[in-house]
Amino acid sequence: MRGKYFFSWIFFLLFLTGCSPDDPAKAPSAHRNDLVLGASARDYLSDELFTSMELEVVYVTGHEPAEEALQSLSTFLNKYINKPDGISIKKRAIASPQDDTYSIEEIKSVEKKNRTAFSKDKKLATFIFFANNKSEDSENRHRILGKAYMNTSMVVFENEIDEMAGTISRSEVQTVTLHHEFGHLFGLVDNGSPAQSAHEDTNKEYRAHCNVDGCLMAAAIDISSSPLSFFENGQKVIDFDEKCKLDLKANGGK
Repeated sequence: MRGKYFFSWIFFLLFLTGCSPDDPAKAPSAHRNDLVLGASARDYLSDELFTSMELEVVYVTGHEPAEEALQSLSTFLNKYINKPDGISIKKRAIASPQDDTYSIEEIKSVEKKNRTAFSKDKKLATFIFFANNKSEDSENRHRILGKAYMNTSMVVFENEIDEMAGTISRSEVQTVTLHHEFGHLFGLVDNGSPAQSAHEDTNKEYRAHCNVDGCLMAAAIDISSSPLSFFENGQKVIDFDEKCKLDLKANGGK
């Protein structure tokens, strides 16, 4: 069904060594970028340790994210996280690392070679890679648009988004994908930000997703009919449901 998109998250116990100019094991835990998904949830949401954030957006040439999607992301982040010193976005293009589908290990390798922004002092850094091909786990009936795979890292599969965009614009699909994956970095659902009520999907395949129909953190979202949709600058945007919002506030968010 056009308009229904699936999202995926990966929970890793493996460390990504060599991403930082320094040995990550010697860095303070809050400044490390090799931790499991959800480990930096409170760092994102509160201003206890970090008062600003830098987004490093790296995309394969020809797959630049829509400016509307990045503007919406900045608005979205300011709505939910406490970063009084601001949020900056720096983007740049790279040559295609490969022409085949991507495994998470291959995405981690791209990050290792290309990440330059790391959390330091009171600035929290996030790496976002816009890949030129699909996830190796993507299927015709279960297409994966993005994955948050470490505590400060995510990938967006731009090739998949291009194929699925139609009645819904490419920038709208990018927007929902980015917002959803940040929900995982924020520790939703019950994966870094403790759930204040029972609303995690009971399907083990969709662990850390919300069971509320139409919520941004649902494993599958029908953008055209979500009861939690609203319009921003002419685009349809999906939001968190009230249960997810309560979880974020309880862990230091707005």
